[in-house]
Amino acid sequence: MVSKIITQLLRLPRYAILLAVLTVLGMSAGLYRLYAGLGATTHMSKVFPWGVWISFDLTTVALSGGAFTLAALVYIFHMRDLHSATRPTVLFGLLGYSSVLVILFFDLGRWDRFWHFLVYPNINSALFEVSWCIAIYSIILIYEFSPVIVERFGNNKLLDLIKKLTIPMVIAGITLSSMHQSSLGTLFIVMSPRLHPLWHSMLLPVFFLLSSIPAGISLIIIGSIVSEYLFGQSLSQRELEKLGWLMPWTLGLYLALKLGELLVTEELGLAVNSGIYSLLFWAELVIGVIIPMILFSIERVRWSRTGTLIGALLVAAGIVFNRFNATWFAIRPIEGVYYSPSWIEIALLVGVASGVLLVFTIISTYFPVFVETVRTKKASQTEPAAAQAAQVLAGD
Repeated sequence: MVSKIITQLLRLPRYAILLAVLTVLGMSAGLYRLYAGLGATTHMSKVFPWGVWISFDLTTVALSGGAFTLAALVYIFHMRDLHSATRPTVLFGLLGYSSVLVILFFDLGRWDRFWHFLVYPNINSALFEVSWCIAIYSIILIYEFSPVIVERFGNNKLLDLIKKLTIPMVIAGITLSSMHQSSLGTLFIVMSPRLHPLWHSMLLPVFFLLSSIPAGISLIIIGSIVSEYLFGQSLSQRELEKLGWLMPWTLGLYLALKLGELLVTEELGLAVNSGIYSLLFWAELVIGVIIPMILFSIERVRWSRTGTLIGALLVAAGIVFNRFNATWFAIRPIEGVYYSPSWIEIALLVGVASGVLLVFTIISTYFPVFVETVRTKKASQTEPAAAQAAQVLAGD
């Protein structure tokens, strides 16, 4: 039995050891935070009650938007040729939302009351809607990913039952995800005295929802190309080209609304005369919107794996800029009080992010996550994880 367990563990890539160590260290810092309290372990205060953890959460939610975006493309708009990307995308979305819930747990001053929103509803709070939507959508993501688990153990009757309810569950998931993606922007509408006008807008719910679509697509592209080297499985270049074709349209709509809103409110001049805020604003738009919009408009770039990867990385960088700007960098200090994260805040983030990658690696190694993707020759292992999973399913 011991030798069999060791043999199974040796199938994991070597980098999983590093991820496991970082996860344990990060969670240890998190446990100390629960013991000592927020004041002793973080640099958050009454002036900055939200710190880097919230910035991380909003970034992760946006990048996890690939799950609801891909579900809409495949099941609503009938782009069936993108179906091969659904399993790894749903898995990352599920793990992404799980990491958000973990961070929110550590971010609560009274973490022992994390369950109160379930039984003490405050229907006038935007956080009430966000909390319920994220919780229910996480359950739906578990349902959407469940066929991978069921296939692993060969229960065909249960698999047939799950597939019959796929479309209603997908529609519910798209609805809930759209609601909370936009509601996260609603949280910052009330921060008009603190949030710089270049980011504060009554259209923040629309901006947050629209920006999550290219953000999610970018992560699908990045994940596909990274998986080519880690697991020997990837999307075909035709599928990547189709995803890249969507980018200029989604980015262009976001850019038009963003600049149009500043023009209508006569605040466009702030983009050039606001000092460091102007620099942050244009860095966000140029890196994350304008350059990738141009790149993905070129067909030759979309048919290049390097080109699509560069464009997707720029979009992902832009969404990081945007969420960190709206939740941290563009929040004006009061009486000279600024915020910078403590080492415990950083350690917990590293631990949670490492845990997400570790769990993704473990599940992808032992379950048929990549069975619909294309086999490549660039895997870092001599026996790709998806091939191993297929052998297990076949009883080898």
